[in-house]
Amino acid sequence: MGKDAIVAGTGFEGRADAIRKHCKDGMPVQLRRDPSNPHDSNAIAVLISVPKLLGLLGQSLVQIGYIKAAAAEGLAAKIDAGTKVTGYVKSFYAPSGKDHPRVSLRLEWPDH
Repeated sequence: MGKDAIVAGTGFEGRADAIRKHCKDGMPVQLRRDPSNPHDSNAIAVLISVPKLLGLLGQSLVQIGYIKAAAAEGLAAKIDAGTKVTGYVKSFYAPSGKDHPRVSLRLEWPDH
């Protein structure tokens, strides 16, 4: 099963620059639950892998935002129950000068 989701919060904490520099259509994303988030106990952070020092020092994870709250509620319950949810960048729009790039994801998990 699966669904499409939008990434929220792309304009904060330098995320827009990371998206412009590293985001690519089709690249995998990692999802990390953030139940202690003061704004939403269903929060799910979205991270991408980026090269450290031109790739010479491997990769590091950089947060590009959160799954929008409407989608995160049901998805958080799946993740909390142990369902493996994977995702990739379906598309993104991040022109220079735009404060909040738009990133769309495709999320998938096994049917049980």
